[in-house]
Amino acid sequence: MAYNLTALIVDPNKEGRLDVSRTLEHIGLDVAGEAAYGTEATVLSVERRPTLILLALDDPPVRGLATLEALQQLAPDIPVLVYSTSTSASLMRQAMRAGARDYLEAPVRSEDLRDAVNNVLAQGEQRQMGRWSPGDALNSARGTIITVAGAKGGIGKTTLATNLAIALRQVTGQEVALIDSDAQFGDVAVMLDMEAKQSIADLARNEPMVTRDVVRGYLQRHQSGVDVLLAADEPDDWRAVRPEHVTSLLHSLAQTHEYVIVDTPGVMNEVVAVALHEAALVLLLTSLDMSSVKDTKTAMRILDSWELQRSHVRLVVNDNTHAAAVTAEDVMKATNLDVSYFIAHDPTVGFSVQTGKPILISEPSSPYSRCVLKIAEGISGVAPREVRSKVRMPFGGLRLVGGRSR
Repeated sequence: MAYNLTALIVDPNKEGRLDVSRTLEHIGLDVAGEAAYGTEATVLSVERRPTLILLALDDPPVRGLATLEALQQLAPDIPVLVYSTSTSASLMRQAMRAGARDYLEAPVRSEDLRDAVNNVLAQGEQRQMGRWSPGDALNSARGTIITVAGAKGGIGKTTLATNLAIALRQVTGQEVALIDSDAQFGDVAVMLDMEAKQSIADLARNEPMVTRDVVRGYLQRHQSGVDVLLAADEPDDWRAVRPEHVTSLLHSLAQTHEYVIVDTPGVMNEVVAVALHEAALVLLLTSLDMSSVKDTKTAMRILDSWELQRSHVRLVVNDNTHAAAVTAEDVMKATNLDVSYFIAHDPTVGFSVQTGKPILISEPSSPYSRCVLKIAEGISGVAPREVRSKVRMPFGGLRLVGGRSR
């Protein structure tokens, strides 16, 4: 090509980055750098100022789309070309709405990439030096907020939130924060066998301004490497926590952590509403009993009334009893949502809860642990450590992870 062009490759999968790097070399483009999603990508885009960015995007697209939007905000003059193994029209529309200049099918062919680059340059979207600095990128970058919600207690929200935080830490090696936003009856401390030195209520009561530097002093690091903000020991302390505290807290943690997991109470209150609206991804959990399914159906009506985008919601079915007559298909019909993840019954979960040792640590090869690891791999975009078998169900939309057919 006639230009001295450089490209930044953004892909959490090392093999994917290698394939794209070879394709770039074949058509004469230099690789300006390689990065996973999140802050690493945004900082490199400012430091290296590439001619263009190639970004991988697959389902679920939450992390990829969030990074794409951040790149567009930080360096709108640098065109982003998305590549994906998915030919879904919906995913393509999401990518283009987020700012992608083109959408290529993976594995990327040399001729397709050459045409896409020439088209971008022909449209006049060549590199222009901006005024951003790496410090600006760090200040503006935003991690992914994931809220774990459910319409009632006792369905495994806290178990999922704690183990998912640990799984994301294990899978990505990146900074993960876990917030117990159930300020009255929070159980994260019990699940992790931790004692709250300073709680979310202390933060709300003591700090007039919640910033990332302030929040750092209230976090406790679990042995897994996850930073945790626990709930208060005293039941009345929950009154100190207001929605505005949660908003500032989430914004602050998203500046310092790639993933922020929020465990919520089994009610739909103002604090939960904030945690849902700030989230890039909502994991809505239900168990396979009639009351839970009914309450989840009601919860969806509430979320719709709050104008929460359904594209942000992933329905998770937790078979925590192995005795219910309700099926995953029944849940889909009741909620009008596809079941994104099915967590199979695992009798060892109860023991881990009682001992305060997350099952991902105490029983890493258990069915529950494998399920949660695959959820973490799907959210982060990191390639699974083993080939996933594709299970065909008698109804569409269900992704079965580590469990039996219902």
